[in-house]
Amino acid sequence: MCGRYFLKSTPDQLTDTFGCDVRDNFPPRYNIAPTQPIAVIRQNERRQREYALVRWGFIPSWSRRVEGKPLINARAETVLEKPSFQSAYKRRRCLIPADGFYEWQRIAGEGNHPFAITRRDQSLFAFAGIWEALCDPDGGEIDTAAILTTATGPDLRKLHYREPIVIAPEHFTLWLEGDERDLALMAPLLAPAPKSSWAFHKVAPTVGNIRNDGPQLIEPDQALPLFG
Repeated sequence: MCGRYFLKSTPDQLTDTFGCDVRDNFPPRYNIAPTQPIAVIRQNERRQREYALVRWGFIPSWSRRVEGKPLINARAETVLEKPSFQSAYKRRRCLIPADGFYEWQRIAGEGNHPFAITRRDQSLFAFAGIWEALCDPDGGEIDTAAILTTATGPDLRKLHYREPIVIAPEHFTLWLEGDERDLALMAPLLAPAPKSSWAFHKVAPTVGNIRNDGPQLIEPDQALPLFG
């Protein structure tokens, strides 16, 4: 799964990578957590690529409740079967920019330890996402999103049994613009990253508190032995 991630790339870097204008002057965020606003890249009503801020925690359009446990992840294997997700997967997919994410693992005799996971080349990347819009109880509109996950690939099997799906740049257009006729073409994208895509290291447990932020959260924890 993916329950915490970080984005330290600049708005200019997002503009260059995703091919749309990102004007917000947002600071780096090293501890992005569920229910917080997150950056997404999606198609607008004019079929143009746009940057937007949405709430991380998917809420189906038919839901009458904004509260409750947020649906932060959607399983790729069942995304077309679940009533909560199937419409968004067919029509409202998005890219969620990230520089890395965190995963926790229980180690015998040591407890749970967080790991920072990045692309091996340290590059900016995009989670596969879906988004939805609904009206809140006050009559306003709220956009929400979830990250698609799949069974873990070769790099991360030591850490967890699920990993977030990443959409490669050459597939951005298909992911954002494809319609229901393109579902078969998109199916191969719902796969774990190939071998040697990810790198990871132990970090300090302070990342577990969402009030903590800053580049120190992704630094290797010198008090702990490296892993993997």
